[in-house]
Amino acid sequence: MTNASELFLDGLTGLYNRAYFLDRLSEAADAAQAKNLALSLLLVDLDNLFLINHEKGRPAGDVALQALADTLRRSAHEHETVARLTGDQFAMLLPGSSLATATQFARAIRSLIGRAHEVHAGLGAIDVCIGVAARPAHNEWEAADLLQMAELRLTSAKRSRLRPGQEQQVWAGPPQSSGDDDAEDGGGSGSQ
Repeated sequence: MTNASELFLDGLTGLYNRAYFLDRLSEAADAAQAKNLALSLLLVDLDNLFLINHEKGRPAGDVALQALADTLRRSAHEHETVARLTGDQFAMLLPGSSLATATQFARAIRSLIGRAHEVHAGLGAIDVCIGVAARPAHNEWEAADLLQMAELRLTSAKRSRLRPGQEQQVWAGPPQSSGDDDAEDGGGSGSQ
Protein backbone atom coordinates (compact mmCIF):
# COMPACT_ATOMS: atom_id res chain seq x y z
CA MET A 1 0.00 0.00 0.00
CA THR A 2 1.29 3.46 -0.92
CA ASN A 3 1.88 5.98 1.84
CA ALA A 4 0.04 9.26 1.16
CA SER A 5 3.27 11.25 1.44
CA GLU A 6 4.85 9.06 -1.24
CA LEU A 7 2.28 10.36 -3.72
CA PHE A 8 4.02 13.74 -3.54
CA LEU A 9 7.56 12.41 -4.09
CA ASP A 10 9.48 11.89 -7.31
CA GLY A 11 10.50 8.24 -7.53
CA LEU A 12 13.99 8.82 -8.97
CA THR A 13 15.24 11.74 -6.89
CA GLY A 14 13.15 11.59 -3.72
CA LEU A 15 12.32 15.29 -4.13
CA TYR A 16 8.79 16.62 -4.08
CA ASN A 17 6.88 16.34 -7.35
CA ARG A 18 5.20 19.03 -9.45
CA ALA A 19 1.76 18.65 -7.84
CA TYR A 20 3.15 19.19 -4.34
CA PHE A 21 5.31 22.09 -5.51
CA LEU A 22 2.40 23.92 -7.13
CA ASP A 23 0.41 23.63 -3.89
CA ARG A 24 3.32 25.00 -1.87
CA LEU A 25 3.87 27.81 -4.40
CA SER A 26 0.24 28.85 -4.11
CA GLU A 27 0.38 28.84 -0.29
CA ALA A 28 3.66 30.78 -0.22
CA ALA A 29 2.38 33.33 -2.74
CA ASP A 30 -0.77 33.93 -0.68
CA ALA A 31 1.29 34.36 2.50
CA ALA A 32 3.81 36.67 0.81
CA GLN A 33 1.08 38.87 -0.62
CA ALA A 34 -0.93 39.01 2.62
CA LYS A 35 2.11 39.92 4.72
CA ASN A 36 4.06 41.82 2.01
CA LEU A 37 7.00 39.40 2.31
CA ALA A 38 9.77 38.57 -0.12
CA LEU A 39 9.39 35.38 -2.17
CA SER A 40 11.75 34.08 -4.82
CA LEU A 41 11.66 31.13 -7.17
CA LEU A 42 14.49 29.36 -8.98
CA LEU A 43 13.89 27.14 -12.00
CA VAL A 44 16.89 24.90 -12.64
CA ASP A 45 17.32 23.01 -15.90
CA LEU A 46 19.94 20.28 -16.33
CA ASP A 47 21.91 20.86 -19.53
CA ASN A 48 22.08 18.21 -22.23
CA LEU A 49 20.23 15.39 -20.48
CA PHE A 50 19.34 13.98 -23.91
CA LEU A 51 23.04 13.82 -24.88
CA ILE A 52 24.00 12.21 -21.58
CA ASN A 53 21.31 9.56 -22.09
CA HIS A 54 22.32 9.06 -25.73
CA GLU A 55 26.10 8.92 -25.25
CA LYS A 56 26.40 7.25 -21.84
CA GLY A 57 23.05 5.53 -21.44
CA ARG A 58 19.95 6.29 -19.41
CA PRO A 59 21.53 5.10 -16.12
CA ALA A 60 24.12 7.88 -16.50
CA GLY A 61 21.32 10.37 -17.09
CA ASP A 62 19.64 9.15 -13.92
CA VAL A 63 22.88 9.62 -11.99
CA ALA A 64 23.16 13.19 -13.33
CA LEU A 65 19.58 13.94 -12.24
CA GLN A 66 20.23 12.44 -8.80
CA ALA A 67 23.45 14.43 -8.44
CA LEU A 68 21.60 17.64 -9.25
CA ALA A 69 18.76 16.72 -6.86
CA ASP A 70 21.26 15.98 -4.06
CA THR A 71 23.00 19.32 -4.58
CA LEU A 72 19.71 21.23 -4.49
CA ARG A 73 18.50 19.31 -1.42
CA ARG A 74 21.72 19.96 0.51
CA SER A 75 21.66 23.64 -0.47
CA ALA A 76 18.10 24.30 0.72
CA HIS A 77 17.12 25.55 4.16
CA GLU A 78 14.39 23.80 6.13
CA HIS A 79 11.67 26.30 5.13
CA GLU A 80 12.52 26.12 1.40
CA THR A 81 10.87 23.70 -1.02
CA VAL A 82 12.82 21.74 -3.64
CA ALA A 83 10.99 19.78 -6.32
CA ARG A 84 11.46 18.00 -9.63
CA LEU A 85 8.94 19.53 -12.02
CA THR A 86 9.65 17.60 -15.23
CA GLY A 87 12.33 15.27 -16.58
CA ASP A 88 15.24 17.71 -16.42
CA GLN A 89 13.69 20.69 -14.63
CA PHE A 90 13.77 21.41 -10.92
CA ALA A 91 12.44 24.24 -8.78
CA MET A 92 13.39 25.88 -5.49
CA LEU A 93 10.92 28.06 -3.62
CA LEU A 94 12.66 30.56 -1.34
CA PRO A 95 10.27 32.32 1.07
CA GLY A 96 11.80 35.45 2.58
CA SER A 97 14.52 35.74 -0.09
CA SER A 98 14.89 38.87 -2.20
CA LEU A 99 15.80 38.78 -5.88
CA ALA A 100 19.42 39.74 -5.11
CA THR A 101 19.78 37.02 -2.46
CA ALA A 102 18.17 34.40 -4.71
CA THR A 103 20.47 35.34 -7.59
CA GLN A 104 23.57 34.95 -5.40
CA PHE A 105 22.20 31.64 -4.21
CA ALA A 106 21.68 30.50 -7.82
CA ARG A 107 25.29 31.33 -8.69
CA ALA A 108 26.51 29.36 -5.67
CA ILE A 109 24.41 26.38 -6.73
CA ARG A 110 25.96 26.46 -10.22
CA SER A 111 29.41 26.27 -8.65
CA LEU A 112 28.41 23.28 -6.53
CA ILE A 113 26.80 21.49 -9.47
CA GLY A 114 29.97 21.92 -11.49
CA ARG A 115 31.75 19.77 -8.89
CA ALA A 116 29.07 17.06 -8.74
CA HIS A 117 31.13 14.78 -11.00
CA GLU A 118 33.78 14.64 -8.27
CA VAL A 119 31.23 12.98 -6.00
CA HIS A 120 29.93 10.58 -8.65
CA ALA A 121 32.84 8.86 -10.37
CA GLY A 122 32.50 8.61 -14.14
CA LEU A 123 29.66 11.12 -14.32
CA GLY A 124 31.62 13.82 -16.09
CA ALA A 125 30.93 17.52 -15.67
CA ILE A 126 27.31 18.61 -15.58
CA ASP A 127 25.92 22.11 -15.82
CA VAL A 128 22.61 23.89 -15.47
CA CYS A 129 20.74 26.98 -16.57
CA ILE A 130 18.82 28.82 -13.87
CA GLY A 131 16.00 31.34 -14.09
CA VAL A 132 15.35 33.46 -11.00
CA ALA A 133 12.21 35.46 -10.25
CA ALA A 134 10.98 37.35 -7.20
CA ARG A 135 7.55 38.41 -6.02
CA PRO A 136 6.28 41.11 -8.38
CA ALA A 137 6.17 44.63 -6.99
CA HIS A 138 2.61 45.37 -8.12
CA ASN A 139 -0.30 44.62 -5.83
CA GLU A 140 -2.27 42.20 -7.97
CA TRP A 141 -0.35 39.01 -8.67
CA GLU A 142 -0.72 35.27 -8.29
CA ALA A 143 1.54 32.25 -7.94
CA ALA A 144 1.24 31.68 -11.70
CA ASP A 145 2.79 35.12 -12.31
CA LEU A 146 5.90 34.20 -10.33
CA LEU A 147 6.20 30.86 -12.12
CA GLN A 148 5.79 32.54 -15.51
CA MET A 149 8.52 35.09 -14.71
CA ALA A 150 10.90 32.32 -13.66
CA GLU A 151 10.12 30.41 -16.87
CA LEU A 152 10.89 33.49 -18.96
CA ARG A 153 14.18 33.98 -17.12
CA LEU A 154 15.05 30.30 -17.65
CA THR A 155 14.36 30.71 -21.36
CA SER A 156 16.69 33.74 -21.39
CA ALA A 157 19.38 31.67 -19.69
CA LYS A 158 19.04 28.88 -22.25
CA ARG A 159 19.14 31.32 -25.18
CA SER A 160 22.28 32.94 -23.83
CA ARG A 161 24.04 29.59 -24.07
CA LEU A 162 23.59 29.69 -27.86
CA ARG A 163 25.47 32.97 -28.31
CA PRO A 164 29.19 32.70 -29.07
CA GLY A 165 31.36 34.23 -26.37
CA GLN A 166 28.58 34.36 -23.78
CA GLU A 167 28.23 32.06 -20.83
CA GLN A 168 25.21 33.49 -19.04
CA GLN A 169 23.32 30.74 -17.28
CA VAL A 170 21.73 32.61 -14.38
CA TRP A 171 19.10 35.16 -15.36
CA ALA A 172 17.09 37.14 -12.86
CA GLY A 173 14.66 39.98 -12.80
CA PRO A 174 11.42 40.97 -14.47
CA PRO A 175 10.89 39.74 -18.02
CA GLN A 176 11.87 42.32 -20.58
CA SER A 177 8.90 43.81 -22.38
CA SER A 178 10.84 44.20 -25.61
CA GLY A 179 11.69 40.51 -25.69
CA ASP A 180 15.36 41.47 -26.19
CA ASP A 181 17.36 39.18 -23.94
CA ASP A 182 20.63 40.93 -24.76
CA ALA A 183 19.78 44.08 -22.85
CA GLU A 184 20.46 44.17 -19.16
CA ASP A 185 17.37 45.32 -17.29
CA GLY A 186 18.94 45.92 -13.92
CA GLY A 187 17.91 42.45 -12.83
CA GLY A 188 19.60 40.39 -15.55
CA SER A 189 22.60 38.49 -14.30
CA GLY A 190 25.29 36.53 -16.04
CA SER A 191 27.04 33.53 -14.58
CA GLN A 192 30.16 33.92 -12.52
